Amino acid sequence: MREKNNTFNILLTIFVFSFVVWLGGTIFRTMIAYNLFQFGIPMELKPNYTNIERINTIYLFSTTSLMTGVCFGLSFISGILLAIRLRNTFKQRGWLFMAFILFVFIIPIEYYFIYLDYCLADAVYYRNILDFYHPDIQNYFIERYKDTANASLSSLKLLASFTFILYLIWKPLDKK
Repeated sequence: MREKNNTFNILLTIFVFSFVVWLGGTIFRTMIAYNLFQFGIPMELKPNYTNIERINTIYLFSTTSLMTGVCFGLSFISGILLAIRLRNTFKQRGWLFMAFILFVFIIPIEYYFIYLDYCLADAVYYRNILDFYHPDIQNYFIERYKDTANASLSSLKLLASFTFILYLIWKPLDKK
């Protein structure tokens, strides 16, 4: 029994640490990306940035994508293993089941964005694209933030993440 508790604690530690780093990294990367745009509809690039300043922002954005992608992968694996271990307690702990459903909702959205990040990093690091207006940079970065569907998915992902955390803190729907 002691070994199961240690395994559970290790999985929980990996999950919490990687989820928090992923969420913080995602917020940080969003701030980096929106720094290139003027607020308003439609979104326009800030005119006072040079190509070098813009591409350096893309480099920073791509570098941090490695950290957030790895952390989400760790939270995905540890979260699934935790759900398997806790599946019998879902009925008594409604908040845990609701939190797991929100986590499952986040997974496909985040893997879509991880794919876009990989394509952007491939263009910047392996193919050495240094022009901000290159079609790959436009497809994998600019359209990610200008496209209404992608912006909506990103907002839903962040809202679901925060709600997930609130369920874990407040623990509603607990059977007494």
